[in-house]
Amino acid sequence: MKRFLSLISAVVIISSCGGSLQSSSGVSEQESYNPVDRSYLVFDPFSTEENKPLGIPFPNDLFWSGSSRAPGYVHLSTSTSDPAKRALFEAINQLEIEGLSPNTPIFIPLSSEIPLNLNTLKNRFLLIDLTVLSNLNENPSLAGLLVQSNRLYVSQDGRYLKFYPVKPLEAGHRYVFILLNGIEDVNGKLLLPPQVYNEIEGKEPLSDEKLEAIRERYQYLYDEVFPAISKLIGVRLDRESVLEAFTFATADKTLSVSDLSSIEKYISGESSELQVKGLPYSSIDSDYRTFDSENKTASALYGALNIVLSNQQLRNWLSSENLFPAFDITKLGELFEKIKSGEQFDLKDYVKFIPIFKGNGSSYNGTLYIFQHGLGGSKERAESLLNDIDLPVVAIDLPFHGDYVKLTENSSFECGEGKCYLTGNVARDRLNIYQSVFNLRLLELLLRYGVYDINGDGNPDSVNHIYFLGVSMGAITGSIYSHFGSPEKVVLNVGGGNYVSIIDAAKNELIEGLLKSTGVERNTNAYAVLLGVFQLILDPADPVYIGTENGTNVILQNACCDTVVPFVSNRALSQRVGFDNFTRLSTDADFSNPPSSAGWYLFGDEKHWVHHGFLIHTNLEGYPEVQGHTTLDYLERAQRAARKQIEEFFKGD
Repeated sequence: MKRFLSLISAVVIISSCGGSLQSSSGVSEQESYNPVDRSYLVFDPFSTEENKPLGIPFPNDLFWSGSSRAPGYVHLSTSTSDPAKRALFEAINQLEIEGLSPNTPIFIPLSSEIPLNLNTLKNRFLLIDLTVLSNLNENPSLAGLLVQSNRLYVSQDGRYLKFYPVKPLEAGHRYVFILLNGIEDVNGKLLLPPQVYNEIEGKEPLSDEKLEAIRERYQYLYDEVFPAISKLIGVRLDRESVLEAFTFATADKTLSVSDLSSIEKYISGESSELQVKGLPYSSIDSDYRTFDSENKTASALYGALNIVLSNQQLRNWLSSENLFPAFDITKLGELFEKIKSGEQFDLKDYVKFIPIFKGNGSSYNGTLYIFQHGLGGSKERAESLLNDIDLPVVAIDLPFHGDYVKLTENSSFECGEGKCYLTGNVARDRLNIYQSVFNLRLLELLLRYGVYDINGDGNPDSVNHIYFLGVSMGAITGSIYSHFGSPEKVVLNVGGGNYVSIIDAAKNELIEGLLKSTGVERNTNAYAVLLGVFQLILDPADPVYIGTENGTNVILQNACCDTVVPFVSNRALSQRVGFDNFTRLSTDADFSNPPSSAGWYLFGDEKHWVHHGFLIHTNLEGYPEVQGHTTLDYLERAQRAARKQIEEFFKGD
């Protein structure tokens, strides 16, 4: 599968419909559109070359249907000589989806980088669910889902307004996004409508056939749809009040793990025909459940557990050597078949035995917490917490980190330091996340079944109470583990949801390097589609879909002005957990007595940034963008407060 996975980042969008309007439409320039003086919206439906800056808002039905009046399916070009690339694109095309991930960010192109006053956007953008609108007569109870503007978080990125979903849009639905007049820049000047859009929304026919076809599509929007919406929500929507509008759809399905396997078999020649079934978003958590079924007798997780518990020699060896059996989830089906048939096998072909870190064992009284480190770290990061969080802790490495450099003992492929965990190969990334969650689930079960000696007295201990602390990537995988597992208390430090919001909004080289590895230039047509495809593949492993929803036993700790996992991603996770608002901890009084109850807490403020790694270390090296916005003393105080909060939360009733 490695060859297939390495190609998933090379996403190619639809062929160009022709040259851009700037060069070929004949639309005259107007004196008021002075890029030095003010900003206006850009709307160029024929500028679709993949390496060109995004010319129209995205996602957009025009991307897939062009000037056609009928909605089109997402279509990725299969005109490539590379069989792996062609197979992937064929698979996505077979899904017959009318849009990309429901978590795809909305891009609005601007003519200049003049900062807009984002406060003037309040009540001046609308996200309307047209699928809900069409069903209201039959089901009036859906009225509360008509307007979904509150699912979006807005920011400006140079010449683009970006609206990130902090709660997934409805899968398989059609939407209209509307910008209203009255948006201003920081100088108080109004944002102007697109030059071409003024013609497209007009009532007069256009001489250009392609533009006329688009104009006719918009007539229905203005003459039928907008009046209906206006009547329902009490907002004026017409040619005078609307600055810009566009429609788009969200995918109703994505590729399953089984589909990814089918693609690989097709590439290798094992299968002569490519067929994918798709994974409906309505049952998106069933994909991870492939490995961790609620039916214990059919569960790969409990099958792996039984291998350990039924082999006393193996169990004793794991205990005495402090080793964790990291079964390769992609090979478990094969392993169970061999066990069932009685065929001989080498267990080292299916498992990697990795060391367990244990600390504070002398204070063990039946309770401990599992620690999961972040991207590029290792299990030993837990050592820095031992003095301030006086509870027993166990930790294992994420895949391709620390001592876990390969997925099985006999594998010839090795990769360390997290370099192969999150890459442009998003299908492999998804499996890495599943593997991480599976490992945490198995570790919890082994602890509860008394496989390990926690206090060092030479006897295995059956753990009664298990808590969890995850940092960064460990908080992301931990939020999913907390949903499927049963830790009694959970702390998620600097975690997030909606993966592409991290990729697009992060300002630290750790994440920016991931984007550069794809070879796609930022904010181009190809880039916008790339994000939508990335998220489409990653959605089944995203906390916004399968993270914990039980906010009664969770603390979220986030860093103000985090440059690795940005606030928009923090908010996406908080929405999933059930927290709408955060409590800011930024003063000496806050730090001296931090709350120890479940909730969402933001450390620092705009004048005193707290960097992404503050819980583990206060070193500013690696965060050059934070320097000048904080001090070492402030970071140390924030760190002490965060650690105190965790200890008191874990030790409290």
